[in-house]
Amino acid sequence: MAREYTVDGVIRGRIRIGLPIAFFLALALTLAPIAAGDGTGSGISTSKGYYLLTPVGTASDFLHAYLSDLGLQVNPGDTLIFSWWANNGSGPSIYFEIHAHPYGPYIQYFNTTSTSVSNGTWTAREAYSYMVFWKNLSNTTRVNLTYSLVLLLAQPSLWPLYIAPVGMGLVGAAAVAAHVLARRSRARP
Repeated sequence: MAREYTVDGVIRGRIRIGLPIAFFLALALTLAPIAAGDGTGSGISTSKGYYLLTPVGTASDFLHAYLSDLGLQVNPGDTLIFSWWANNGSGPSIYFEIHAHPYGPYIQYFNTTSTSVSNGTWTAREAYSYMVFWKNLSNTTRVNLTYSLVLLLAQPSLWPLYIAPVGMGLVGAAAVAAHVLARRSRARP
């Protein structure tokens, strides 16, 4: 006995296959991350460099720079991951801080004195022009400062308001399409 393929059978087969695919795509869109990977527009910015800190009392015994001058535009909610080494971590200890000068007053957010810091983190709370500051504390030793700064941009907390409705709309559209096609196939003689 040969099988007969009708238009209704083909449509029903496509609906059976298409509906799970529509649900999968809607789920994937709903759960997809906002930022991924490294690169332009990914939500990750990096700055790496080195600087020679001369002994205390000389013109270059400190490095004081805006994060924006180092290529990192900091906004509220952004997280800075910082690592630095004085003479590859062998020292001497140097002073480091993150601060801002909003409207005149000096506000310090983080400070430490060490030969190195690996993967320290700090999250910006206000919309200020933040700065980093390193200072050699030795009267006799020059310090090769090597630093790495990674800025993770804050993710919008309202993402469910624009991602979840898209996923729900796709699931709803797939369900309506399946229902309409099923009714049409039943209504045909």
